[in-house]
Amino acid sequence: MMAKTHQAFAVFSVLVVSKYAPGSFDNIVLACGLSMFGALLPDLDSPQSSFGRLIPLLSKPLHSMLGHRTITHSLLAVILLYSVLTSSPQWHSWADAICIGYFSHIVGDMLIGTNGVALFWPLKQKISLNPLRMQVAGAGEYLVFNLLICAIVVQGLTHFYPSFDLMSRAGPIFNICVDLYTKTILPAFTSLTFKYSSLFNGL
Repeated sequence: MMAKTHQAFAVFSVLVVSKYAPGSFDNIVLACGLSMFGALLPDLDSPQSSFGRLIPLLSKPLHSMLGHRTITHSLLAVILLYSVLTSSPQWHSWADAICIGYFSHIVGDMLIGTNGVALFWPLKQKISLNPLRMQVAGAGEYLVFNLLICAIVVQGLTHFYPSFDLMSRAGPIFNICVDLYTKTILPAFTSLTFKYSSLFNGL
């Protein structure tokens, strides 16, 4: 998945969480910005990525040792990042936004691209949820990106302007998509996260 699609997916995810859990973020604009930052972090293991190019001293050795979409694209990385952020007084209140962006990146790489991610690293098996075989930077991804932008605009307008009536006309389709996302993908991966966390806590 391209960096801009990852960031759009991260913002969409924050807006969905804010919709179904009002008051989750004190500042929704800042939360969206932090989620966009979090959405770039997993690609630290790729020297060619937007984030990897900024920190080549880390991305190059990490890529040479472990390859792409391994430890940084795993549930273990999400758990470790959340633990580190919540233990810091400065970042505690924004841990959710950053980790939502981070986690959305992992989900995005399973949905677009044919290589999958090592979700349960250190197990090397890569997991993909891409039945349509959409390629990175292909026509399918550009369609997804534009749909995400439209969804973000609609959701943002309804967040800041509750009286905005577009949702009463075009909202049902959007709400179906949001419901599918919140009732299938999010619960499934939340459950996997807890199971994976308990596995390592038992070691």
